[in-house]
Amino acid sequence: METQTQEDVKSMMARLLDAAKKTRESYLYSGDEKMLPMAYIYNEHNITVMALTWTDDREKYQMAAFANREARKARAKSLSFVVDSRWLNSEKFCEYYKLDHSNEDAYRRDYHRIRAAHGGEMKNLPREVWEEAVVVFTNGPGIPVTIQMAPYKEGPNDTIEWLPLEDRHKPDGGKSDMLTDWWS
Repeated sequence: METQTQEDVKSMMARLLDAAKKTRESYLYSGDEKMLPMAYIYNEHNITVMALTWTDDREKYQMAAFANREARKARAKSLSFVVDSRWLNSEKFCEYYKLDHSNEDAYRRDYHRIRAAHGGEMKNLPREVWEEAVVVFTNGPGIPVTIQMAPYKEGPNDTIEWLPLEDRHKPDGGKSDMLTDWWS
């Protein structure tokens, strides 16, 4: 039964990822702020879909906490988030800013200082130091955090060019700062 449940989760996540890819493509590459993050709460009888909006990390985590509470109230089988995401490529970041990554404390300090100097947002850093993808992440009672992603870059004529999923794109152990153990 557990294997079937995990297969069901992977299938559901694949459908969400395919829909997210189509949505992201519809905005063209230049529409990078148009795709709304979504939460999907699955319970025994229905699916609740929530559009999430935030302007900073504080609001992002408030919205995530709200979705986690709603999943708990609904006695959901799973909670999924679908987002358009950016993340730092630390190797390229260090190369660009001529930083030594071997001193973790100094690296973190430099990262926060540089990010603050760029308005505190990843998108304001030089384009060559970050990567992007649409991402689906899910958990629930008996479902560990599971993450699927589709990395992309700008293609010709303002299109999205989907990239192969490489080892550097694979999530590290299924961590999410937006999903809690909401059912406990």
